[in-house]
Amino acid sequence: MNKSRDETDGIKLSALEEDILTLMGTQKMYGLEMLEGLNKGRPISVGFGSLYPTLNRLEKKGLISWQWGDEQDETGGARRKYYIVTGSGQKVLQEVQDYRNQLKMRSMTGQPGFAGAY
Repeated sequence: MNKSRDETDGIKLSALEEDILTLMGTQKMYGLEMLEGLNKGRPISVGFGSLYPTLNRLEKKGLISWQWGDEQDETGGARRKYYIVTGSGQKVLQEVQDYRNQLKMRSMTGQPGFAGAY
């Protein structure tokens, strides 16, 4: 069995975790930047009280990592904590998105199961 498969096997994502990983893609982002991206057009806004515990769960699952930004940024404000999706995070997200695409195809073709499942 492939080692990377073992690392991501059985990892479940909540809707918010999936949204965060999708938004981040391969770029580094900090919390406020994520909130702005997540809440644009979202019917129910996400707040800091939901975002940071979710980021903590993603980190514990090994799906994201973080690093401190430069001590002095262009705004002169506090140091930013930048998050980035790990290789495992990208793999799990791809698996979830592939599954969602399979569901979509089944609904479009009117088939309740995978081809050859009968």
